[in-house]
Amino acid sequence: MSTFDEYLGVITRSHGLDGTMVLTDVVVLPRPLTPGSEVAIGYSRDFAQPHVVAHFESTPFRTTLRLLGVTSAEAVTPLVDQAVYARSSDVGIDATSRFRIGDVEGCTVIDESGAILGTITDVWLMPANDVWVMTLPDGRTIPLPVIDDVILTVDPQARLITVRLLPGLAELGTAAEERDDE
Repeated sequence: MSTFDEYLGVITRSHGLDGTMVLTDVVVLPRPLTPGSEVAIGYSRDFAQPHVVAHFESTPFRTTLRLLGVTSAEAVTPLVDQAVYARSSDVGIDATSRFRIGDVEGCTVIDESGAILGTITDVWLMPANDVWVMTLPDGRTIPLPVIDDVILTVDPQARLITVRLLPGLAELGTAAEERDDE
């Protein structure tokens, strides 16, 4: 049995009267949880308790979870402010879809045509998706959201990342002197 290694979000309140709960600070999952899969709930991963999923739904507006045995709004109350964790295999995350910070920092960034754009100099761990900061030769930085539309390939062995700059992304760049003023 694998561990509950993927953080999904935090329970914030009940939704309705049947034990459905709302999650916030939710991460984007490649695959939603299915009924019968297990999650762990707790203030930390080390002390989380296992539960069985009865229903899970995630939309751009709301993520809800209902557990077997939690059948009322009152039963949700003790779970509020606790995190929900799942097995990576249950949400479609595998070793090829994740990278350590050291895997990407210092990598050369190229576009689809092979032109060198810059180097990854920072990694921001954000709730929805991480952001890799690319520094251009002129010192400007561009935040690259770690999403499939932007990050096309990552080759940690070759220290090479291929990206597609979406319209407007390059304009988000910050000059070095602007960063020094912060």
